[in-house]
Amino acid sequence: MMVVDSGDTVVGNVTGFTFDGSQRVLPAVVLERNGQRVGLLVHPDRFEGSGPSLAYESLDCTGQAWLNGPFVTLILPGTIEGPGQTVYIPDLSATPGLVTAQSLLQMGRCFTFQFDVSPAVPALPLVDLDTVFTPPFRLK
Repeated sequence: MMVVDSGDTVVGNVTGFTFDGSQRVLPAVVLERNGQRVGLLVHPDRFEGSGPSLAYESLDCTGQAWLNGPFVTLILPGTIEGPGQTVYIPDLSATPGLVTAQSLLQMGRCFTFQFDVSPAVPALPLVDLDTVFTPPFRLK
């Protein structure tokens, strides 16, 4: 079983299902791009990430984005933010360290407060989903 978009482009194979809290069941898929496998949830009209929120050292959610890591799994968690539904993944080549963050980007909103991210690795943009897929999404 797989999820496809309105043009029958394959999003990914279904690995399971989850409830989204509104009595809907959402498929979990593995998206493969540029040699990376990323876990995502698929709504009928959009995607939902499986990764943590993006942390920033700036006060306004700009500059280098950071993720709490490291990740040593075959399927990476994907964080989705910004216009184009950009998928961010952890930089697996980076050495994890401590970052004192000043802001957090979550579901398009920037929250300002100071917190430590440890171990932290840089977040890398993988793909803008809106340039590849067109809703609605369905099972096939």
